Amino acid sequence: MSASTATGAVAVWIGGSSVLLPSLLAGSQQTVLTVFLPIPVVASLALSLDSRLAAFEAAAFRSPRTHEVLFVATFLAACLAASAAVASTVAVATFRNAAFLTGLMLAARPWARQASVIAPVLWIAVVVFFSRTPYPDPDWWTVLPEPVSAPHAALTAVATLATGLTVHLCARPELP
Repeated sequence: MSASTATGAVAVWIGGSSVLLPSLLAGSQQTVLTVFLPIPVVASLALSLDSRLAAFEAAAFRSPRTHEVLFVATFLAACLAASAAVASTVAVATFRNAAFLTGLMLAARPWARQASVIAPVLWIAVVVFFSRTPYPDPDWWTVLPEPVSAPHAALTAVATLATGLTVHLCARPELP
C-alpha cells in the first residue's frame, strides 16, 4: 500500500478527531490529528527525489529536474483528485496540507539537501506549539488545521507548492 493510499484511508478513518497537546502560548489546545497525516506523503516524495543516479543525470540530454517537478505535481494532483472523488473533506484537507508541506520541503532542498524533509515537521511543531487559538478557529497563518472551506489555506498551499516547485526547478543540480 502506498503512502498516499494509506494516508487517505487514515484521514477518512480518523475524520475530524482531535487531541489535546501542549502549546507554549495557549497552555494547551485541541489539535486536529489530520495535521500530522501529510508527513508520510512528503517523506515518500523526498525519498523518491533523493534516490537518484547522479552520474546518469549529469549526462542526461533532458533535465531530470523537469521530470521531478512533473512527477511531484502529478502525484499531488492525483492524490487531491482521489480524495475529492471519495467526497471526504478531511482527505481533501490532508492532501491540501501535503501540497503545502511539499512546497516547504522543496523550497528548503537547495540549502538543506536531504535534511529538507525536516522542514514540514518543523512547521507542524511551530503550528502546535505557537498557535494561540485552538481548532476549530485556528490562527490564519497556521494553514494546516484550517477546514477545507478556508480559501486562504488553499491559496497559501498552491502558492507554497508553486514556489517550492520553482525553487526545485531552478536550483543548481547537486554534485555526485
